[in-house]
Amino acid sequence: MRTGLIMILPILLAYGGAGAAEPGIAITVYNTDLALVKDVRRIDVREGVADVKFTDVAERIDPTSVHFKVVEGPDAAVWEQNYRFDLASSSKILERYLEKDIDVVTQEADLFSGTLISVDGNAIVLDQGRGSGPVVSVNREKVMYMRFPALPEGLISRPTLVWKIGAERGGERLVEVTYLTSSINWHAEYVGVVSDDDTSIDLAAWVSIDNRSGASYENAKLDLVAGDVHQIREQRYDRGAGMVEMAMAKAPPSFEEEALFEYHLYKLDGRSTVADREIKQLTFFPSTGVDVVKMLEFDWRRGGDVRVLLEFENSKKAGLGIPLPAGKVRMYKEDSVGDLQFIGEDAVDHTPKDEDVELYMGNAFDVTAERKTMASRKITNKVHEEDYEVTLRNHKDEGVVVKVIDHPHGFWSVTKSSHEHEKVEANRIEFTIPVEKDGETKLTYTVRYEY
Repeated sequence: MRTGLIMILPILLAYGGAGAAEPGIAITVYNTDLALVKDVRRIDVREGVADVKFTDVAERIDPTSVHFKVVEGPDAAVWEQNYRFDLASSSKILERYLEKDIDVVTQEADLFSGTLISVDGNAIVLDQGRGSGPVVSVNREKVMYMRFPALPEGLISRPTLVWKIGAERGGERLVEVTYLTSSINWHAEYVGVVSDDDTSIDLAAWVSIDNRSGASYENAKLDLVAGDVHQIREQRYDRGAGMVEMAMAKAPPSFEEEALFEYHLYKLDGRSTVADREIKQLTFFPSTGVDVVKMLEFDWRRGGDVRVLLEFENSKKAGLGIPLPAGKVRMYKEDSVGDLQFIGEDAVDHTPKDEDVELYMGNAFDVTAERKTMASRKITNKVHEEDYEVTLRNHKDEGVVVKVIDHPHGFWSVTKSSHEHEKVEANRIEFTIPVEKDGETKLTYTVRYEY
């Protein structure tokens, strides 16, 4: 049987002083499938060296990350640690009871007692004569319950850390146990409603915490960290995920933001229960008005469609001005009778304050674009020119402005153009082209390439 990792902790864990902590649990969730759990409990320690069981830890705990500290009480030292996760189930108990006596009761209330000699997914086979027969096979679908004399040695009902603790004095201690666990994650979800004139949005945000770590954290102090924290990834034994339920916070909490190393920490004002196999959603910030600009963009490298973008500045002036964690942004808009309709979604990366956010909503229906290479000329062995034409058509009953983007390569220059242009990057050029309602505009330009 695999009982987990054995780890020697030779450091004496000193008394931390009365009042250093209170019993309870705190959890810091990272958006990299990781959480830091700090569990403060009272435990009894005997004089000398004795085993102490610390139950209800996360099933996905990293045992090598455990840190143990006495915060109230006499000194103590941890000499050995075992993580036991071989949890009891009917199948595992049956396997351990091979060649031992059990009782099986069927749905028809028939009792079968005997030595278990075989078990699989279909049947339980019992020898009722201790080697001399008769032998009975019971259909597992017909079994109502089974009775075992005791829980087999080595199986446990909950994931458990088992320590050998040495102490000169026995008695109660208040201890703080800190560890890392995987299979818990969080991300932001943003919901916006675009105004009638497309110049602002009412933006609100949630945080979703997906806990599949194999433990529940009752009435926990909750912190969230946004940022790309480096971890060494290792292959781990998969113990299963199970079904997921949805849970909504009953009352909107409040998050306070602060810098943490090169990341951002969001601290929940109050406590919350994060149950196992649950997705919990908490309000990150309530609805707030944000100035926004709608743009139409044609970039031939992205295909032949005119893309619709919403852009806003993450600043106090625009209505925000807080570090935004990565997440999905969904946008809605009211129709002519006031009903909200979904108009697109996009993902936003971690965005510091005072940086721009650009959201791709979809492709324009009534505005089209077409790009052609009209001519190519060789000037010298190292220089040639190409003529391009972009045709923009607007079928709307109002004028629009389309940003046209091209990506010249190498050493280049625009020698001729029907419209003004801007060299944004070494291989990016932009034109801002107005197109009247029910109208058509042609952009022509010549690019000289030098090699």
